[in-house]
Amino acid sequence: MRGALRNAEKVVNTLSHGGSIVGGLFTGVMTVTVTLAVVLRYVFNRPIGWSEEISTYLMVWAAFLGAAYTLREDAHIGVDLLLSRLPERLKNPFLLFHCVVGLIFCSLLFWKGVELVAFSLRLNNRSIAIDFPLFIPQLAVPVGSAMLFFQFVARGLKIVSNLRRKIPSEGSDGVGKG
Repeated sequence: MRGALRNAEKVVNTLSHGGSIVGGLFTGVMTVTVTLAVVLRYVFNRPIGWSEEISTYLMVWAAFLGAAYTLREDAHIGVDLLLSRLPERLKNPFLLFHCVVGLIFCSLLFWKGVELVAFSLRLNNRSIAIDFPLFIPQLAVPVGSAMLFFQFVARGLKIVSNLRRKIPSEGSDGVGKG
């Protein structure tokens, strides 16, 4: 069982890492696109109309693809005022609660993201400036939230494993034996 969990965690971490690489590439393309647009507009007086739209779509994908990796690395912005004041024995249960709330949020985000993509596909929604199919940038919401969901699952399982190690098994200290 532990081997299966470890393998599942490796898959989730690999997907998160891959998502962060793709998100980083999208950020690089976005940077080049915006730089090109600025140079063409202000140096050559030749503005391009598609740069803002493409940059926005790339930014959305980069943010959603990077969220799971950021969770894995514990790099999301957070306020740990409450956590730092909790007794040690309550920290893991609090972190587990945090994972459950994250799972609920990601589930709702995934569901609504799928609805949004389905709606755009049904109506064949397209962008104004470049007539780009809108389901492609909108697909970042369910894809990113699914990756984040599985990263929360992996984190939660690790916390549960830590909680189990800290709880002594019945009779291990002589208590409970007749």
